[in-house]
Amino acid sequence: MHYRIPEEKQNSSRLNNLLAKILAGFFVLICLAVGIVGLILPIIPGLLFLSIAAMITARHSPSLDRWFRKNRIIRGYLDSGEGFLNLSWLRRIQFILWLCLKIFIDTIVMIFALIAGLLTFSVKKYQSYR
Repeated sequence: MHYRIPEEKQNSSRLNNLLAKILAGFFVLICLAVGIVGLILPIIPGLLFLSIAAMITARHSPSLDRWFRKNRIIRGYLDSGEGFLNLSWLRRIQFILWLCLKIFIDTIVMIFALIAGLLTFSVKKYQSYR
């Protein structure tokens, strides 16, 4: 037996899907703007907002999801977000806070790794001139 969904429910579902995409796009634009400003101003964690924008964009675009999953670090963030919509509101807030903390710590680690690499490079250059 084949069950057909009434046309009213299909239209409602399409409208909800469109509304979700519009809200996600608006939130991505806000995160991108704050992220770019955060890259310039040291007070705002720019990479945090850029990564949140990337996660939301990957959720709504299969081609970007495949492209982001090629990176080992970003793949881990995307995998950790699976099943997010099945959580209660309290668990969602906890998840977002923990994810933001993890992204912030990973950003600090990457900055220190970059500084260490630059220092190593400059010491090697200095020693080669002596």
